Amino acid sequence: MAKVRLTTTIDEELLERIKITAIKEKTSVAKIIEKLLAEYLNTKQAEQ
Repeated sequence: MAKVRLTTTIDEELLERIKITAIKEKTSVAKIIEKLLAEYLNTKQAEQ
């Protein structure tokens, strides 16, 4: 699947927390966000 750039605005504290989490998990913020969005959409699809 091709990757596209997404620009958004989030709470500063939330961004700091996700960056720290990404470092601890040796991954990227983008990968965490992509995983969370996929899980969210899969849950919504299952509800329908």
